[in-house]
Parts: sequence; structure tokens; C-alpha cells
Amino acid sequence: MGTRAVRRRYYDLFSRFYDRFVAWHSGEPTGPMRRALAERATRVPVRRALDLCCGTGAVTRALAETAPADAVVVGLDSSWGMLSRGVARARQANLSAGRWVQADAAALPFKDGAFDVVTCAYALYELKGPIRSIMLQEVARALAPGGRFLAMEHEVPRRRLHRVLFSLRLTVIGAEGARAFLGGEIQEIGRVFSQVHKDVLPPGKSKILTGQKPGPASGG
Repeated sequence: MGTRAVRRRYYDLFSRFYDRFVAWHSGEPTGPMRRALAERATRVPVRRALDLCCGTGAVTRALAETAPADAVVVGLDSSWGMLSRGVARARQANLSAGRWVQADAAALPFKDGAFDVVTCAYALYELKGPIRSIMLQEVARALAPGGRFLAMEHEVPRRRLHRVLFSLRLTVIGAEGARAFLGGEIQEIGRVFSQVHKDVLPPGKSKILTGQKPGPASGG
């Protein structure tokens, strides 16, 4: 079994308690944080939104709720276990606007300039350095000129136990270069996007990194 297949299997299994883990790890409920990401992503009206590495679809659903009624919202993940839970929860919430795609974030199956905004929650730090760089290039390709990329990530935990478990998980998933990224995310994202900035969300355990593809804004 290859590395990608192993990672996919890991996330299929992890999907069973993914949301609980994120809430415990960040010390915050997942709903409000992901809602905050979706609301920031749709402050400027969008017609086409992509939620990358969507997991169980919390941000995808929030985007479908906050974007204009006629907007196209796509959730993409490599793990069918994650996607199946996202589809089920969208049905439970009577949300029909979302579309779900199983694909690799480093090889997006979309045309150039297909989206006005791309979001990604709690996934960048888990990717190996070269894959993360390719993914960011793919995001830029899939964004229309002036389109925005918003990524939400954990701040490094302050509590010792949380920090140890956080480091252990990075080791288990083989996220080479993750620690360097956690200290230099603005610089790395800035190699691809302009106007990159970081906003730490209350109570200080999650942050949103925002960048823009050069060119005129496509929203509105």
C-alpha cells in the first residue's frame, strides 16, 4: 500500500472522531470557528466557492449558508470517509447547495480561474512541504484573478500535554516541515499570494491566514 493510500485510509478512520478531536485540540467548539471562516470568505459576494480538504464538511455547510443562494459551493477531500460524513450531515441540515468531490488537493480537477474564493481549515500544517507548495500553486491556478484564499489553522498549543500530543500527531502523519510552516506561514503563502495577513480569533487558539491572487477582484 502506497503512502497516499495509507494517508487516505488514516483519514477514513479518523473521520469517525475528527470533529471531536479538533474541538478538544483547539479548546474551542468547531462550529463557531468554521462559521467565522465562512463568514469572512463571503464578506465579498461570491458565485463559486471551494472548501479544500473539507473533512466532514463543517466549513462547506457554513459556506452554503452564508454565500448567495445561487452560489456554487464545492467541498473537496481525498478521503471518502470524510466526504460521506459531510454528505450525510448536509442532508440532515437540508442543504442541497453543496457539491462534493473526492480528489487530491495537489491536483485539483478544476479549470483555471474556476473559483472566487477557496477556504481550507486545519489542513495546511498536515501536508508535507513539497505537497503543500504544489497545493498552494493549484489553489492560485483555480482562483479567478483577485480571488481570495483563506486558511484557518491552530496556533501552537500552550498547554504542555496538548503541545506534546500535537507534535505526536504531526510525527504520525509524517508532516515534514510542519513546524517550520507553523512559524513561517505568512512567508510561505506570500510566495504565491499577495496581501497576506494573519488574524488570531478569540480566544487565541485559532487563526485565519488570508491571501489574494493578483488581479482585479472577481466578487460582486
